Amino acid sequence: MPKPSRYTIILLKACTTGWDDQDRLCGITDLPPTDESLINLTNATCESSSINDLRSKMSTILCGPSDIAMQCARILAGSHDAKIKANDNLSELDLGLWEGVLRSDLEDRFPSVYTQWITQPGTVAPPDGESLEAVQERVLAQLFKSLRKLKSEHPIVGLVLRPYAWAVLKCWLDQKPLSDVWEHHGSPPMPESFTLDREVVDSHCARKTKIA
Repeated sequence: MPKPSRYTIILLKACTTGWDDQDRLCGITDLPPTDESLINLTNATCESSSINDLRSKMSTILCGPSDIAMQCARILAGSHDAKIKANDNLSELDLGLWEGVLRSDLEDRFPSVYTQWITQPGTVAPPDGESLEAVQERVLAQLFKSLRKLKSEHPIVGLVLRPYAWAVLKCWLDQKPLSDVWEHHGSPPMPESFTLDREVVDSHCARKTKIA
């Protein structure tokens, strides 16, 4: 069987949680989705005819290991026979000691660090946590590794990521800097398709360098 010449990714942002609605920082904490976000995601996934056509051809859906990511992956799969594969490297940003903190409290207590996180988001790692740049690197590395294992001529895969991980990958796919991450982070869930040439995937895997 020939190697794939290109890959199509159906990217979906996972639901938000009660902490998001309270403007608390929600990273790896695995909370249930809000009813509203669950309805919005289900509707957004089913309403696009172009995405539905691709969904019917998905072989695999990749996601992080959290219950909420798995639940959203099952929504993306719908009635289609796609295998869901969870991987720790596709998990959400680890916010460390910032986990669950109100955004306003973080800004009041650490104004300079908070300002740097907003203006230069890739350069700040919360205490005992990780930076958005690190999340982008590991998500890309795992995505490309998973894609290279696929054997069909033109694989179509789903990819469900929680909000921070989704936003940093969206920046890369849109060829925008990480400083644009906040424009994406708060946007509603809307499945999108992206096509990657095999040369792009192979090139990044071969270089094994930091991906900005």
